[in-house]
Amino acid sequence: MINWNAQFTQMIRKTNQAYWGNWSLSSEITPGAVGIVDPATGLFKLISSTIPGVSEGNFLRNHVSSDWNAMTSDVSRTETDIDLKGEVTDPDTGITTKAGVQVQWKFGTEGSMVSKCALDAETVLNNPDAVLGKNIDWLVERAGQSGMGADGRIAQGFGVVTSVLYARSGLNVGSMAADNTFSLTGTASGVQKLLGEASGKGSFTSTSESKSVDKHLWPSEAGVVPTGSVPLAFTFASFDGRLLLPRWITHISAYQLVIRNTHGGTYKVDVKLTYDTPRGAKTNTTYVTGGLTATIADIPLDASNLKLELIFRGVRTDETHTLQWNSPRGQWVNGVRHIDLYGVWPGQTRAVDAEAGLE
Repeated sequence: MINWNAQFTQMIRKTNQAYWGNWSLSSEITPGAVGIVDPATGLFKLISSTIPGVSEGNFLRNHVSSDWNAMTSDVSRTETDIDLKGEVTDPDTGITTKAGVQVQWKFGTEGSMVSKCALDAETVLNNPDAVLGKNIDWLVERAGQSGMGADGRIAQGFGVVTSVLYARSGLNVGSMAADNTFSLTGTASGVQKLLGEASGKGSFTSTSESKSVDKHLWPSEAGVVPTGSVPLAFTFASFDGRLLLPRWITHISAYQLVIRNTHGGTYKVDVKLTYDTPRGAKTNTTYVTGGLTATIADIPLDASNLKLELIFRGVRTDETHTLQWNSPRGQWVNGVRHIDLYGVWPGQTRAVDAEAGLE
């Protein structure tokens, strides 16, 4: 059976690593909602829609005016002008017309998917460390009641929705068979607005498919305009014990730093990592030669102020590159950071944070 939400989440993470997808456009995904995320599927189980003492004033709402267009590689789209065979009134503009448009997507394989939306806004929990820290005892209690905590500690996977990306209108469609099609028909104005290709409230008059599809549309009914917006994707904060993991996407027991000298470099590079923990400062050292990789593992989740020094050894002088991270909890989303080393002796050297694209 196809796990549509898991596939949707992976498609989204090609451009935004911290998002979870909401394939079914479930209204339970709201800013500040407390619940459990299954890391294998991304499905959210609601425990409580609110946190005590948290109100609209704790959230920032940022308008998003762009459209959203994501699909797998074997999906293609065509658009055709058609006669609607009878006067149809656009529910947004009130204009009656016979001229319409049909947009069709062709799906090459089972599991192909398309997501096309008009984005509306993103609502973000402001200062989650302070807000959730103030409510940690209440969250610990709810986690225990949900089987996701014990002895005053919270298990990873239980937490809070910290931001929601909303769509004004749009569709998520996945093909349950190979060589399939899905079509959306309506006035040109209504369909363009629904797909985010024009401003306004979108609509459609009918849909059709040649084989089975899994589809979620907003508005969900033909001939109407959407009332409000729907959640398309979200970010989630979880906990390890009582330690907040602000952009949680998978279970992490410790952080890892991977230094790759595998890009044709010939230098020997000495590696030194220092960081702070509540138990005191720590230092790790190693080295890596050309063509090899070195890993510093077991960096604790509460580590902060990480400083990585990379010393490229020369004959007379060395060349040092330094990279720093204040808090991997907020920056190392999947728990691993890759550093790529470059340089052929005696030439110029580089050290690049692969996830951030920074030197």
